[in-house]
Amino acid sequence: MHGDAIFAFLPLLTILFYLAPIIFIIWFLLKFLKIQQEKNQILKSISNKLDHFNENKPKV
Repeated sequence: MHGDAIFAFLPLLTILFYLAPIIFIIWFLLKFLKIQQEKNQILKSISNKLDHFNENKPKV
């Protein structure tokens, strides 16, 4: 009896083994894109501050 239940779940386990890497790759790409977006916002902020600093700098 218990052996039949294990064999019934084997197809589900194989599907999970195939889906796990795909889900991990999608999660990694979304995380990577979010980090890149945050870096771009920080760089944009730094650029704006430098532009503001250069505009207020007295001309020699």
